[in-house]
Amino acid sequence: MKVGIVICSSADLPSSFIKTNDVTVMPIRVNYKDHTDIDVRDSKATQKFYKKYLIDKNLHAETEPLSADEMAEWFLENIVTKYDRVIALTLTAKRSVTYANMMEASHEILQKYRQKRRDAGIEGPFALRVIDTKNLFTGEALVAYETIRLIRGEKLSFEKVFPKIEAITNHAYGHLVPEDLYYWRNVGRKKGDKSLSAIKYLVASGFDIKPIVTCYRGESYSEEKVKGFDAAVGKLLQDATDAIDKGLHIPAICMSYAGDPAVITKREVYKDFVVHAHKNGVKHSMAIMSITAGINLGPGSFSIAYAPIKTSKEG
Repeated sequence: MKVGIVICSSADLPSSFIKTNDVTVMPIRVNYKDHTDIDVRDSKATQKFYKKYLIDKNLHAETEPLSADEMAEWFLENIVTKYDRVIALTLTAKRSVTYANMMEASHEILQKYRQKRRDAGIEGPFALRVIDTKNLFTGEALVAYETIRLIRGEKLSFEKVFPKIEAITNHAYGHLVPEDLYYWRNVGRKKGDKSLSAIKYLVASGFDIKPIVTCYRGESYSEEKVKGFDAAVGKLLQDATDAIDKGLHIPAICMSYAGDPAVITKREVYKDFVVHAHKNGVKHSMAIMSITAGINLGPGSFSIAYAPIKTSKEG
């Protein structure tokens, strides 16, 4: 029995990790004014996008998930003859219709897969489970990492993995900090979000104040603000270091950067964090931030996710 793992292209896992662990990326459209691209987490294409976005801050780009019918067709053509059991992980249902579309598509997939497998000479049934990660970007990546670890590493059965992954979605925290608030405010205005008013934007920009956005159990909020991007990144890495000391539900921390990851990895604070993670047996990954995240947060943004055992919210 071959088990497959499908992730959204918004999940911030390194391309090499995705390839090594036989993970399939479900594509998403990136719509520009005059053309449409398909994002499947190609690192070169993503870097090209960030360079273009830096030059043209008013670049009109929006991501669009596949429709339910398109998802069903994609699964039937690419997945049902490759795997016998599949877990599909989506970004939080509270911020995207991807989960709803995937759930709708699953009914058609399960009705039509038999003929596809029969034509390919494959015996036996196909099973699909869809999980809302309740998170964004590196938060999605963290849930995906644990799914991969349990299936590829621990060799847990499909039936046993599903409830464990559903449970872990309630412990994952994703944190993001934008480098330039212009992108966040500009995209928000296009969507009718006025939370960052002109006055707040001018004040924050003038004093170099960076908000730290957190996603937890599907909800996104900004309770912390730090002066300077470097200080914000340092705080997030220190918080992650402290979380390692207190214990993690998942022995891993996922990070991403909207641009060349070397901008972050060459910093001493990052190197210190990596040493601490290694000493404590905690894996870590650094990926190029997804285009979906980059459109909203802008080039130069940083994200990190982990699952602390104890938090004030969990008691």
